[in-house]
Amino acid sequence: MQKPVSQLKLKLNQQLSQKLQQSLHVLQLSTLELQELVSGWLADNPFLEEIDSFSDDEPVLAQYVQPPQTGRNHDNIEAWETLPDDPDMYAQLHQQVCHYNLDESTATLVHFLIDNLTEQGYLSCSLIDLVENTPLEWQLDEAELAHALSILQQFEPSGVGARDLKESLLLQLDHLNHDTDEQVLACSRCLIDQHFGQWLSTHQLNQLYRQLPQFSAATIDNACQLICRLNPYPCYGMNDGNTSLAIQPDMEVYLDRSGQWQMRILKKAFPQIRIENTFAQWLQQQDNEIDPLCKNKLQEAHTYINSLEMRKNTLQRLGEWILQQQQDFFSFGALALNPLTIKATAQELGLAESTISRAINQKYLTCPQGIFPLRYFFSLAIASSDQNSSGNSQTAVKSLLQSLINQEDPQRPYSDAHLVEQLAKQGINLARRTVAKYRESLKIAPAHQRKLQHESR
Repeated sequence: MQKPVSQLKLKLNQQLSQKLQQSLHVLQLSTLELQELVSGWLADNPFLEEIDSFSDDEPVLAQYVQPPQTGRNHDNIEAWETLPDDPDMYAQLHQQVCHYNLDESTATLVHFLIDNLTEQGYLSCSLIDLVENTPLEWQLDEAELAHALSILQQFEPSGVGARDLKESLLLQLDHLNHDTDEQVLACSRCLIDQHFGQWLSTHQLNQLYRQLPQFSAATIDNACQLICRLNPYPCYGMNDGNTSLAIQPDMEVYLDRSGQWQMRILKKAFPQIRIENTFAQWLQQQDNEIDPLCKNKLQEAHTYINSLEMRKNTLQRLGEWILQQQQDFFSFGALALNPLTIKATAQELGLAESTISRAINQKYLTCPQGIFPLRYFFSLAIASSDQNSSGNSQTAVKSLLQSLINQEDPQRPYSDAHLVEQLAKQGINLARRTVAKYRESLKIAPAHQRKLQHESR
């Protein structure tokens, strides 16, 4: 029988203190979320008071932007501020129900279908799935739901309520005005219904000319151009309640009087709090121990203050680092953006990569180029060459690609292979598939589609 043996093992575990967890949570919040959090602190903790940090010489920069990969200029600020007052896509559709003379049951079903639309305006699930996945007491009937859907599909924008792209395009054709040539409309319906997507190349078009002898070549060409003008996303451009965000830039890069770029933290983006003066004086007069409840609230108040100070210091260092690395960007724009990684930034600032990731989350920088998320300044290096051993940032390459396409002859748009050649002349060597991937990420159509779109205008 073996004797029991005792062994000692040393194991090192890293655990975050409650104070550090609180600081990291505060660091990753957006400015508006932070302001809401601080308001809760002030309402809950009597030891805290807010310092009025607003200065008349500092502009209020609360603006509405898309969450983008490009900046937005400072023009027409008043127009941006009206965006959230507009009803979102779903509200606009719900309002249209009142324009139809519907009984209460049908109107309820239409409202139900609207709530199940995607942000693009599609009904992504089948009517059978809707019936089967709703409570039994609702007693939904598939035929009644189909009738309600037919009514919804008459709403604006045309194509809304479709279950797939083909149905949406056909609905949009049905909503076209009577000025459209009937032959072209009939040909368009035939192409969508029976030859969907088979008109994207010259070879495919030649085949269609032979397969559809009832339509002339000119009619088929006009039908293809008409289809290209239809909207594949019926509700694209409507406010969906999520695409417009109210933001408050956290920092500003500006030119000082000597012409040098400087960075400053915007005070309005950083709520400042302190121990309330009356309580501070009271604490100084206490000779004996403070009541445990008061002591806990006091410790909590100090933790909150330290969390805000850590956030401010971290973003101050991060902003100065971005300014140091991206000086050319602020002078010349996206084409001059240098490669910059979170890992390199963490090593330089002596912080964890997760801390840097939290720090750039939902934070914004305003500068003469526009308003940019901090993540915009971080991108991997690609396409190094003999002239540029450090490579170019992905964002800069995409900006150059966009510039090349903007300058092309619309009658003879650049193919991906030609774009590869143009980039190579700039010292950027990329594979054709990489150029195609970047082009698609910029939502730019292939050359043959760009040519068709231009001809259809």
